[in-house]
Amino acid sequence: MAKRRKGRGRKFLWVVLAVAVVAVGGYFSFPYLKKYYNRFFGDGQNEEVTSVVPMKTYREMYPQYNLFGIDVSEYQGDIDWATMVDKNKIDFAFVRATAGNDTKDKNFAENWRQLKRYNVPRGAYHYYRPNENSTEQADLFIRTVRLEKGDFVPVLDIEKYSKVQSITSLKNGLLNWLTIVEEHYNVVPIIYTYSNFYEKVITDDKRFRKYPIWIAHYSEKENPKKLPSEWVFWQFCEDGRLEGIETNVDIDICCSAEKFRTLRK
Repeated sequence: MAKRRKGRGRKFLWVVLAVAVVAVGGYFSFPYLKKYYNRFFGDGQNEEVTSVVPMKTYREMYPQYNLFGIDVSEYQGDIDWATMVDKNKIDFAFVRATAGNDTKDKNFAENWRQLKRYNVPRGAYHYYRPNENSTEQADLFIRTVRLEKGDFVPVLDIEKYSKVQSITSLKNGLLNWLTIVEEHYNVVPIIYTYSNFYEKVITDDKRFRKYPIWIAHYSEKENPKKLPSEWVFWQFCEDGRLEGIETNVDIDICCSAEKFRTLRK
């Protein structure tokens, strides 16, 4: 009986080894197996295996627009801006500067410097945390970002509702940030948000009407010829893949050539 159990144990071990060899081989040989391996055993950051897509392809999707760019943060890692500019001919780029009342994007300074070096129209945005003090958030952005001639006006990125305050209080905080930043730079900031938040929180409040709007909206059913006139920027893609960046990247359209000029300092 003991020898019989030992023989079964050896057979089981060989089966396990064979399965492991096939799994490892499949991981490196077949992208779809790699996808599911990452889903179950990875960190969830690279579930999809996608190829680089030329910016030309995105331009061909919406030929009625001429101004295409990207927005990035530290989550895109170290960007090869030389390749990005050369291969994709981007018309503009926005980079995250700050988040909340205490976080400076660790790649902001380098991204900001490189965009100036390659003469790409640049803008800086602040990721607003609705549960933190709006004045402190505005002050952090002001301490971090020095605008120069040709830079876009500041952008307030609001994507979440507050867990500790009412919608009315949230709106007041947003307006406080916008007012402080406007008075400091002497320009009217842009509001970035997604379409549902805009419709529920922003659009019916007259106090927000003077601020240019940048909307994240990825529905394939949306007809870009009928975008609301107040949309100055449209983020139509959140999983773009461009040469120069190793991760997915947001891709944006500036819907108005006139606004493209007037929204720069």
